[in-house]
This record gives sequence, C-alpha cells and structure tokens, in this order.
Amino acid sequence: MTLVKYSTGPVENAINLTTVPGESRTFFAKAVNNGSSNATVRVRLFRLNGAKALVSTFTFTLAPGSSSFRVLNVANLVQFEVEYTTNSKHVLVSGWGKNATGRLVAAHRFSPTELAKKSFGKHSKHSKHYKHYKHYKKH
Repeated sequence: MTLVKYSTGPVENAINLTTVPGESRTFFAKAVNNGSSNATVRVRLFRLNGAKALVSTFTFTLAPGSSSFRVLNVANLVQFEVEYTTNSKHVLVSGWGKNATGRLVAAHRFSPTELAKKSFGKHSKHSKHYKHYKHYKKH
C-alpha cells in the first residue's frame, strides 16, 4: 500500500509581523475519494511560530465517491502548515482559509495541484517539486 502525503508548506497568516488573530481564522481541509474502495485521510495542523509543533490531528475514512472536510482553527497561528496523509492515490485534497466573516482568503487557497505531494518511498512525477528532486538526485 502506498501512502501519499500532501503539504501546504509554510503559510504566513499574520496581518503584520505579530498581529493575531491572523487573516485566516479557520482553514477547511477537504478531501474527495475518487477510488473504488474506502480510503483513510489524516490531517495534521502544525504551528510554525519558531519550532514546528503539532497543534491538532484528525483522521477520517472516505467511502468510494465521497468527500469530507475538517475545520481547523488557525486564528492565533502567525505561521502554520497543514499536512494530509492518505492510503490511496485516488484521494484528492485541498485547503481553504476563511476570514472572520467566512469569506475565502485568496492567499490561503490550496488546490490539489498547488500542494506539495510525495509518495512514501518514491517521488511522484505529479509533484511540482519533482523536477527539483530529479536535479538534486543527480548531484
């Protein structure tokens, strides 16, 4: 079984250097299972204000052809990262920051193609970071 990991990478949430709450108050971590069997998704939220620290973890199961989401509280995080891990290559994930009035924060919108993707044990050619990996692997 191949595990696939996605990441937003580091996200800046401060309106200025130290002001909290940040622009995004919540972050919607979404997943859809386009496969033909159940899939498990784990979502982990990290605070990056200094050392990387785990804030919360959610795990859920998706039936074939279904989707779900979890709402993460990022209001008091100046910097954060969201990681998704799934046991299916047929699961797509995305992330959506929302402000205090529930409107999307454009800078905190992550479509499936914008997330860093890595298959455990091998690098996926679908990742936007693959070409960099290929370059450094030669050296």
